[in-house]
Amino acid sequence: MKKSPWPTGKRIYVLVFLLTVIVRLISISELASEDPAFAYPIVDELTNVDQTRGFLADGPSHATPYWKPPGYPALLALVALGWQEIGAVGQGIPVSYAWTVKILQSLLDGATSILIVSIAAACCGTGAALLAGLLYSIAWMPIYFCGQLLDTTLFTFLIVLSVSLALSATRESRTLPWALVGVTIGLAALTRATALPVAGALALAAWFTSGSIPIRSGRATAVLAGCLVTLMPVFAVNMKIGQQPILISSNGGINFYIGNRTGDGIGADGLTSVAAGPRWDEILRKGSDIEGAAARSRHYYRLALDEIRAFPIQWIQKMVHKTAALFSAHDVPNNKNLIEEKNRTTTLQILAWLPGTSGPLIAMIIAGVLLCRRGLRQSDLPVVLVMVALALTALAFFVAGRYRVPILALGCIVAARGIVTWGVSLKSVVLYLLLLVGVHAIAVPDRALIESYCIDPVAIGYMYEQKQQPQQAAQWYHRSLEQHPDDVRALHNLGHLAQEAGRIEDALELFRSATEAAPDHSPSWNSLGALLVPIDSLQALSSFQHAVNINPRYTGAWINLGQLLEGKGELPKALDAYQRARLLEPKRFLATILEARVQLKLMSPRNAGRLLRRVDSGSLEPGVKALLETVERQWQQALEEPSETIQPPQVAPPDRTRERREEGEG
Repeated sequence: MKKSPWPTGKRIYVLVFLLTVIVRLISISELASEDPAFAYPIVDELTNVDQTRGFLADGPSHATPYWKPPGYPALLALVALGWQEIGAVGQGIPVSYAWTVKILQSLLDGATSILIVSIAAACCGTGAALLAGLLYSIAWMPIYFCGQLLDTTLFTFLIVLSVSLALSATRESRTLPWALVGVTIGLAALTRATALPVAGALALAAWFTSGSIPIRSGRATAVLAGCLVTLMPVFAVNMKIGQQPILISSNGGINFYIGNRTGDGIGADGLTSVAAGPRWDEILRKGSDIEGAAARSRHYYRLALDEIRAFPIQWIQKMVHKTAALFSAHDVPNNKNLIEEKNRTTTLQILAWLPGTSGPLIAMIIAGVLLCRRGLRQSDLPVVLVMVALALTALAFFVAGRYRVPILALGCIVAARGIVTWGVSLKSVVLYLLLLVGVHAIAVPDRALIESYCIDPVAIGYMYEQKQQPQQAAQWYHRSLEQHPDDVRALHNLGHLAQEAGRIEDALELFRSATEAAPDHSPSWNSLGALLVPIDSLQALSSFQHAVNINPRYTGAWINLGQLLEGKGELPKALDAYQRARLLEPKRFLATILEARVQLKLMSPRNAGRLLRRVDSGSLEPGVKALLETVERQWQQALEEPSETIQPPQVAPPDRTRERREEGEG
């Protein structure tokens, strides 16, 4: 018998895994030098990283009830245990940490490709297994998301793993393997809550296995029970610590409203989400009078259903629009402009011409469905049902490109089966070409949208500001003001740029404009007060008081207020401000050090020493560490010469806190 030139058996797995990982690592290595946000996460990436920082600082109770599913940030926190710290809230991360996470995601995607090969081999044979694995290895969307601090890679792996386990369970008579399927899909739901309908799909697949009705019912129940048991720890944390009956996270209602409300444009077209700034604030105001995260989420579901009932024709048109986007060759942008991202590296540009691009891959998936429509086999059910569940869930919310990635991953199996079944025949080639033209002809999303798309210019501007590129930062802030002249975040950050450039009058004008545009924006009042300290201490005092009255949990404003009061000699009031700041953030040791300084001025060296012993000097920034050393010397002096008047050291610079948002992504 003539030996096949194609790899077989284990060689397929090795080939596909290596190709998948190598292509992704090449892409990441290019992004490391070309992507300005490589180590400066923005928008949803920043939300994930900040939740990770919260887990590292406070444990799993941080920010409960959870706004977004905690699974991916929890994984990032495990990886971050190898670092002493990964930066302050709202800031960039160590480059080494960014590299490590993205390499691990590449390896995880390599594991996904192996699972795809194994599923295709079980459903369609060796030839289809190799083809499915190769299609996924060069699929540009999964490759791109391996380089992003988003849950896409982890979620896709868990979805494909659950399908693989379901296929294995169909070959066994025991019920226990189906419980493991449920546990896996539960983990996926903790990563992205849209996996919950997939649990129902896999329970349905368990029901359609062979056996008596009680046996099949037991298998389906095992899937649902396994999923529910996996979710219970998170529900318990939300219930006990967060005091809210929330199963996973509370952003489902607002996401449903965003995806189904009337209107068009970014965040209202049923395709894209809403960024920070005026659009986001407008949506938040619709639920601002509702107490409790669970009640607020239900409120947004009701708002969406009310709009659907009030404008049924517009909603049907929106659903048609979303369905078109689901089958379109063009990926809907979400966190970043995908055209700009694709053009950053040679690797992504080359991949855009290969079959792994969304257009050719979607055409092959549809062709695979049409060419193999002779009836579902039992081995096909988990793949098909999960794809349908994911597609319907995306349609129920919004069809951003990253939500198609797990569908495309499973679709590689369907595409490979169709190609292997029919081969290169006239019928299959003509069908594929017609479908390829068709998916490219779908004018959704609008080309103008994907070319000019920017979810949040202020986030990009702040990224450049962190990179010490103020001109680029200012350009993005001004772009935001062109869209929304009253965007308080842009005015606020432009004020800081002017302040750092020494243009004090411009900075004052910008901060005042920010307080006029949004009188309830406490960071603007805080920044205005910090700038007014040497100019007009009374106005500065009023500004700091405005900031803490608006947001009593604003630690930075309490610190600044305390420093101003201390400088004016109002020590009891300064002590109260520092104590409030310390109680709000015990690990923000600047407040503790300043409180100790006031205790020394009040002739209480014992209290000062007690406070100074709480400070972890190893975690301090250089300026704060120098302040600590000065206060410690003053404390030693007070112990030795308690009757001598202590000269106050130089006042620490006013605290600066920039505005950022809670994300609206699910």
